[in-house]
Amino acid sequence: MRCGIYGCELVNNLLFADDICVFSPSISGLQCLLNICGDYATEHEITFNCNKTIVLFCPKTYKQRAPSNVFLNGVRVQFLDQVKYLGVWINASLKDDDDIQRQVKSLYCAANKLRGTFDQCSPAVKILYVVPVACQCMLANCGANTHRPL
Repeated sequence: MRCGIYGCELVNNLLFADDICVFSPSISGLQCLLNICGDYATEHEITFNCNKTIVLFCPKTYKQRAPSNVFLNGVRVQFLDQVKYLGVWINASLKDDDDIQRQVKSLYCAANKLRGTFDQCSPAVKILYVVPVACQCMLANCGANTHRPL
């Protein structure tokens, strides 16, 4: 076990509202955790939606294939290359670069919409309302020369 921020404790699950995320370095460990979840659900009369249960397989090498023998309450769990968890897309390489790009595009769309809305306004109105938002957009992508003057 590797000691880290949380001392020498193994953190193998995250719980948020009705979402559960379990972590395991091995398939057998993952199956064990899913069995614990299934037993807990049975004991406390909770139902897991097995159709929404997924596994993000993060192989050590590109040649490794995702196993297909992981079950929750007798239902086979599907393996995916990327997953959206709590609104953030994470891929099998454990990077969120694609999600960051999606957020930046969304920010640019909002800024362009705002620019179009205030395009016919006087300079005084633009300085009062548009400049603070435009500054936030430029700070979000420092160094990019993609902004047009107002």
